[in-house]
Amino acid sequence: MRVAVASFEYEGNSLSLRIERREDFARIGIFEGAALLRAIEGKDLALTGGVHALREAGAEIIPIYAAKGGAGGHVEDGFFAEASARIVDGIAQALPLDGIYLAMHGAMICGTEKDPEGAVLEALRARIGPAIPIAISLDLHAHVTPRMVAAAQIIVGYETYPHVDAYRTGACAAGLLLRALRGEIRPVTRMRKYNAIVPVLGGATLGDAPMAHVAAHARALEAEGRALSVSYFPVQPWLDMADVGITGLAVTDADPAVAEAVAQIILDEMWQRRRDFELPAMTPAEAVQAAMAMPGRVLLVDAPDAIGGGASGDGPALLAAILAHAPEADSALCLVDPQAAARAFELGLGAEAEFAIGAWQDRRWFQPVRLTARVERLCEGSFTYVGGPVSGGTGRLGRTAVLRVGGLRLLVASHAVYEHMDEHYAACGVDITGCKLVSFKNLMNYRKLLGPGVSFIALHGPGATPLRLQDVAWEQRRRPFWPADDMATPTRLD
Repeated sequence: MRVAVASFEYEGNSLSLRIERREDFARIGIFEGAALLRAIEGKDLALTGGVHALREAGAEIIPIYAAKGGAGGHVEDGFFAEASARIVDGIAQALPLDGIYLAMHGAMICGTEKDPEGAVLEALRARIGPAIPIAISLDLHAHVTPRMVAAAQIIVGYETYPHVDAYRTGACAAGLLLRALRGEIRPVTRMRKYNAIVPVLGGATLGDAPMAHVAAHARALEAEGRALSVSYFPVQPWLDMADVGITGLAVTDADPAVAEAVAQIILDEMWQRRRDFELPAMTPAEAVQAAMAMPGRVLLVDAPDAIGGGASGDGPALLAAILAHAPEADSALCLVDPQAAARAFELGLGAEAEFAIGAWQDRRWFQPVRLTARVERLCEGSFTYVGGPVSGGTGRLGRTAVLRVGGLRLLVASHAVYEHMDEHYAACGVDITGCKLVSFKNLMNYRKLLGPGVSFIALHGPGATPLRLQDVAWEQRRRPFWPADDMATPTRLD
């Protein structure tokens, strides 16, 4: 069995000002041919899981291209054209092939193309013809489109949030592909979608959370033999497009009607729990004051400026609140501001000076915060992720300064990177276990740090990743949609 493998992953956000170019992907890694296989070893990526499953089955693996980005606004058109051509042309040149496996995120957007994954798959299908099966793995927050479903016979999404099953998802997608190549199954994929979006913060698949019940139902449907695979996509909600909504999806053995029915079942499971996704949140000032009155360490979740959701990571609202309401409390906070970081490097270790920090890229809601700080540490801010969907990969903050302001240790980074747990703090010499307040610009991974003596407060307010989706000035979304409209019957998008 000759199987081509490739990866092109990125999560877009219509509200974000970030534009990701080739150099941004290159910081994480762009690989072709044999270098791709070497680069993914030792990492818990979806692509790694797929490659290992194929290798164990004795397939001949044809590595094509891999480019992995994080989250941001949109991918620059030129790099999208380059990467998609590398994948499509590379696979076409590798023919004859028996199958294809692609690892994608599913929520990429570009300056021009708003369905990049669909465009890549459609172009690929046009080049290779209808006979070769394509399997893809997607993030749980993917924006699944009809173009994607029409081109790929097998689509499998992550099951967990926080994401801990990227490797397993890739292996599952490749496993179904192998079964198809052996003639054991004839997979078909169908989806159902409602015009609804839900807050990411409430989307955990842990404990008694609403998505945990959705996940359990999906696994039960698989165990009953109703489908080969059942996926649920609460979607990346900050995509301002008319066809974005929560999605149910199923893969069956040559039975499109059953696939549609199962997809509808899991979609309705999400819809019926839609109100449960909204969690309590406070303004930054309220959160700091409440945290100071609570026992133990408190994680302050800066939801409106979540880097993992595509925000710039430069929102200074929480910084201003800490300086105003708890300036002497032992605390840690990370902001992206390459200009302030560069100034700290120019001043040198131990220097004390006035800085203007934050709102480096995005000044739609905030202005920089002026403060006097001492340069406590200077570093390059590189670290290895110890878990999550990029486990084993490298995060690069770039030149990073640790500034000391009263009790606050402020990390000023040059690049926005996906936050997993506290790896970025530890890489810069900050031990958060001694802090009363710790800021995180992610919407879920902080939960791995919770436990006895460690609680959290979520923040709400303006930003590129706001919690209150009904308050966003949407331009492209169709009305009515949840949660802007409180309708009892959902509007279909499929």
